[in-house]
Amino acid sequence: MLSSTVSDLEGERDAVKSAFNDIKFVDLIGVEPVNTASIANNGRCLTIGMAKNCDLYLLILGQQFGYELPNGQSATEIEFDAAFRSDPTKILVFKKDFNPSTQIDSRQQKFIDRVCNYYSGYWISNFKYSHQLKELVENSFMIWLKKRASIGDNLDYLDHFIRIAKQMKPEPNAIVYYKLTSDVVELEYIFWRVSHTIQFDRQKIYKDFWECISQLQEQFDRWLV
Repeated sequence: MLSSTVSDLEGERDAVKSAFNDIKFVDLIGVEPVNTASIANNGRCLTIGMAKNCDLYLLILGQQFGYELPNGQSATEIEFDAAFRSDPTKILVFKKDFNPSTQIDSRQQKFIDRVCNYYSGYWISNFKYSHQLKELVENSFMIWLKKRASIGDNLDYLDHFIRIAKQMKPEPNAIVYYKLTSDVVELEYIFWRVSHTIQFDRQKIYKDFWECISQLQEQFDRWLV
């Protein structure tokens, strides 16, 4: 799914569409210029459903906030949240660079800061021109696809959290065990003949996936001191 404001990023959206034109197994969804038909559904419900059910979610961040909903979020932000709650590892983020003098909507800046937070957000790719974005999307998609091909589908956010936690390891030869309860995920790492455990609240993982991953890495650092 391609998600962004529309009026200010027409060229960028066209560039993303062109990046997938020759990839026959990809069906790009979203609003203009992606949609090809009128659909008997509510706009908000439809795009949230797209974000939730898509295999890969591409977010382009520009300077405009876009349509504001009654809860104060933008349409793009609620799409991002739906994709995040479905699978935090299916999101790729691209941000357009502007001149320092360019005024960015303060509401949009808050959203950008949230998405791009070093500790709890995403690694982002910056671009200035649409042809740069096209190349970034092509490269990012291939990297994501290679990783995705090795893990299968039908995984939820807890599966992905455990997958990443098992891959990280505080020490290369550490043995990793995990246990799920109705409330927590417990991880046990055994290395250098010592067992170390850490627990994460399932609701916290759901709401702050990458922050929990960062907390796990910090715990590794403490165990290794």
